[in-house]
Amino acid sequence: MVKRQPFECGIFEDMETAERYNEETKKRIQYLSGSFVSVAKKWGTVTGHVLDVGTGTGLLAIELAKNIPDVEVIGLDLSDVALDVARTNLHELVQPSRVSLERGDAEDMPFEDGTFNLVVSSNTLHLITNPVRMFNEIHRVLKPEGRFFISDFRRSWLGMVSRHIRAAYSPTEVKALLSQSKLNNWKVNDYFFWLSILSKN
Repeated sequence: MVKRQPFECGIFEDMETAERYNEETKKRIQYLSGSFVSVAKKWGTVTGHVLDVGTGTGLLAIELAKNIPDVEVIGLDLSDVALDVARTNLHELVQPSRVSLERGDAEDMPFEDGTFNLVVSSNTLHLITNPVRMFNEIHRVLKPEGRFFISDFRRSWLGMVSRHIRAAYSPTEVKALLSQSKLNNWKVNDYFFWLSILSKN
């Protein structure tokens, strides 16, 4: 197993990098968002409030709003430049009023307790300084019957060629972090390139 090497800074700091990421992600966003949309519908989350933690340029939040027409989605991110790109992307949405963007920290979210029916996050966990605090915040902002679905890279030998995979966690490490948190009723699905953390039922 490749040794974990965390990012010194896990947020976009310049517009060029954010725009490059945005264009790359646009090419595969329908594939990337498909599992989030299908799980939300399977759980019956077709109304209410959805939070996308580490929304980046907002593409997942937009796809959720497009495919689940009666939810309101908030995208949370700490990067001003990423949120600027996300605002540009929002203009392409038919009903942009159903997606809002908030600058904030995943470890100290600017929301009231019990706000969201669903919390999602894609490829953000490995960028978080203290994942236990993020899990605790997800637990806090979820409604009692709320669900969560977090997907991220899985550390493997591919970390030799990708710094994102090198910064990611192993399934064992993720389970240990979850066990230290207030988040409960979770399961971890282990795939070759990525892993997912989601509500059991």
